[in-house]
Amino acid sequence: MTAKPTHYDELFPGRFLKAGLFKGRPVTLRIRDVDVEALPTDKGKDKVRGVISFDGTDKQLVLNSTNGQCIRSMFGKGVREWIGKRVTFVPETDMFGSKRVDAIRVKGSPDLEEDITVMIELPRKKAKPRKLYRTESAGRPSAPELDDDTPPEAVNEDGEVL
Repeated sequence: MTAKPTHYDELFPGRFLKAGLFKGRPVTLRIRDVDVEALPTDKGKDKVRGVISFDGTDKQLVLNSTNGQCIRSMFGKGVREWIGKRVTFVPETDMFGSKRVDAIRVKGSPDLEEDITVMIELPRKKAKPRKLYRTESAGRPSAPELDDDTPPEAVNEDGEVL
């Protein structure tokens, strides 16, 4: 039996990760593949976007510029080199135009040697620093504690909330 939804994002399941599935916790996932795909926009036209797949879940992440710049800074410009690397994501509230929205942001990686600061450059905006962290210290990826209302489809085989 599927658990009752506790977040709005759970009412509209799909193939992509949504901030509400994280239940307010950081989640570490291992990159399985990186691809590009034409995806529909709100204006009706398709736009080619990066899509990342992860081990242990069918959910994928549509790459935005901020997360793309963070992952590139951690693992380099060769996207094939990202495969097998772990990324820790956190849900955040962010501004998208004039709207406040739930977002998924890169926090760091257990695969970083040390914390780094990245300058995020977006069109028509001033570059902003973003700190990325080494998210493990004892040889295990971080995994949030699960509560009883976490739906089974929001948990990967390592017990990490998606």
